[in-house]
Amino acid sequence: MNQATLHQINILENQGPKKPEDLDMLFEQRLATNLTIIKDLFFSLYPEASHMGSFKKLLQELPALFKQRPAPLKLQDIARLKQGDWYQSEQIVGMQLYVDLFSKDLKGLEDKLGYFEKLGVNFIHLMPITPRPKGENDGGYAVNSYHKVDKRYGTKSALLRLTKKMRDKNMYLMLDFVANHTSNEFPWAEKAMAGNFKYQEYYHIYPDRTIPDEFEKTLPEIFPLTSPGNFTFNPKLQKWVMTVFNQYQWDLN
Repeated sequence: MNQATLHQINILENQGPKKPEDLDMLFEQRLATNLTIIKDLFFSLYPEASHMGSFKKLLQELPALFKQRPAPLKLQDIARLKQGDWYQSEQIVGMQLYVDLFSKDLKGLEDKLGYFEKLGVNFIHLMPITPRPKGENDGGYAVNSYHKVDKRYGTKSALLRLTKKMRDKNMYLMLDFVANHTSNEFPWAEKAMAGNFKYQEYYHIYPDRTIPDEFEKTLPEIFPLTSPGNFTFNPKLQKWVMTVFNQYQWDLN
């Protein structure tokens, strides 16, 4: 029995939420169902002995963030739980696209929802729409922010309007969230280059080639012709930074 089945049993046994407080209770049940998995995953990344405080903080943050989740999304969560493995449905037909190349901006994409319906497409995967460097940016995968929408695509309000229209049409929206690296213009990277040790630890940064050379023995090159090697020497830091994709994309620790 997988986690999706456990959640489905929970929601069906409780016959769904009847008042707002029921949503909070259901969240607590879902958290309890997943707590062991969350703990195992967390401490597989961060040693338990020195990060128990951070784990407790995470457990405090999750309910607080859930309370901030808009009611329509909470109700959508319930509907999907009742479906079980909804994400494995053969009725989901997806399309991946760059917003600027397909429709110029988010408003233009909203105007094309009827076109997607005619095609039978009900799942849209958008390549990154967050801010990026003006020059080379790997199609937006060199991110300058995790919280903003790049002005070329519109605003957060336009994004929220798009998501609502898609929910009304029973369509799914997926955003490409780049969690493995940032651009070298990201605030964390700039603070690291300014000498802030805290932010240097956010990345894989080394004083010499000792550890990078060990990595290079087994780490494949993503773009061997345009960005050979997986580490870049940064003159400001006088250190080596892991840059697996491109020299301007710093890998997060």
